[in-house]
Amino acid sequence: MSSRRVLPRVPVRVPRGVQCRYYVNTNFFVDLEEGRREAVEFAGRRRGLCTSTILVWEYREEGLGWLARRLAREYGIRIVWVPVLRVARLVRERIAPRAGWNTRLDYAHILVALSTPGIRTFVTSDQDTCRRALRLGLYCVNHRTGEEYAPPQS
Repeated sequence: MSSRRVLPRVPVRVPRGVQCRYYVNTNFFVDLEEGRREAVEFAGRRRGLCTSTILVWEYREEGLGWLARRLAREYGIRIVWVPVLRVARLVRERIAPRAGWNTRLDYAHILVALSTPGIRTFVTSDQDTCRRALRLGLYCVNHRTGEEYAPPQS
């Protein structure tokens, strides 16, 4: 998928007074849950961390929605609202129709990040997800290694 492709925007509701700068995905939350030093320190050093109701939905599917909300509160990560099922359908139909479930979730998070005002950087430790985010025009930070990547210039 080329970064020149125009991606659809999804409706995003950002809580009043919140400025999102970084979008953190599920593996960042898993690292927080496990107490990984790199994720905890990253959350402590950065302001403007946000995620979405897609992440809460993923945790809720495992019976752990409360944990996602507790971690977000504890580490100052704001949750933006998106229509989860609409985003999932959009990814399945228009962005990654032949992809597996985890890849579709990655694209859903990336699509939300691209649609959220102020977000330019995607935070993950997954190299494949980082490459996808870069191809679609987001900066990417690996919270485990501290490596930062810029999207290709067109």
